[in-house]
Amino acid sequence: MWYLPRMKRGVLALSLLTLGAGAALASAVSLPATAAPPAAPAGDAPTVSSLSGLVEKELHWGMTHVQVTQVYNQTGGFFDREYAPQLMKLQPGVAQQQLEADRDSRKANFERSYTEFNIGTPTGYDVGALHTEYTYGNGEAVQRLFKDGKNRFFFYIKDRLWKIYDEIPLRPDAPLGASYQEAVTKLNGLLAVPGRIRAANAQTGLERTEADWQDAKSHLRAVDRSGEHVVGVVLEDRNTLSNLTSLRSVKPPDPFALDPSIANITKNGVTDPNASKGGSPDGGKGKGKH
Repeated sequence: MWYLPRMKRGVLALSLLTLGAGAALASAVSLPATAAPPAAPAGDAPTVSSLSGLVEKELHWGMTHVQVTQVYNQTGGFFDREYAPQLMKLQPGVAQQQLEADRDSRKANFERSYTEFNIGTPTGYDVGALHTEYTYGNGEAVQRLFKDGKNRFFFYIKDRLWKIYDEIPLRPDAPLGASYQEAVTKLNGLLAVPGRIRAANAQTGLERTEADWQDAKSHLRAVDRSGEHVVGVVLEDRNTLSNLTSLRSVKPPDPFALDPSIANITKNGVTDPNASKGGSPDGGKGKGKH
């Protein structure tokens, strides 16, 4: 659940993944008067005072997938708190048992959703919009949570949480509005700093237009997925980002690379074995032969 809890100096409480949060975000917001954040280096994301309020305080970088699962599934965890108001209204009986079964089923689905990206074991994520968010053979994994009508993905490297990716619907009553432009505008206002806009560029590997911001620990991206009527809101650990090259030492194979056996045969160039032999270039019968 993306939110900004009540902070000092009247920061707006916000839950980007709560269905009713759209009205709160769309209303006029009086942001606190704070000193301007330090200017970002040229070509870097602008710096905001803090992004720590964008996810629940129980989640932090470096958690294992077991620890993240416990935050949601343990007694008194997020799932229990979600279902508690409904269960309190029910008398013991079939309806209450069905609701508890639904809660427990969702807990089990979340626990089982942990998927490792191992070489030779393709996943369903490879054909979706998230295929650029991970690599194979580098100890990476993902865990999927469906909650409040929205998808959240937890990304891990060496079983350490480093990225949280939320798919937030784009529609008039949604927290970030009905279009990508509205979403970026609302995030600009919420963070009090205009984001850096990076257009999609195949040469740099950026498949979709993105806006981004950062603070001392985290990097925030808003990914344009208008064609799917969602915006991807992605929070990443900056320390992991700065070390991705070394963490992702196993590189994906080049689909256009020459087969090693063919490359070995042709390493000295390709020649015609018949070029040194005399005779007609015509492979048919010799002239005058019958």
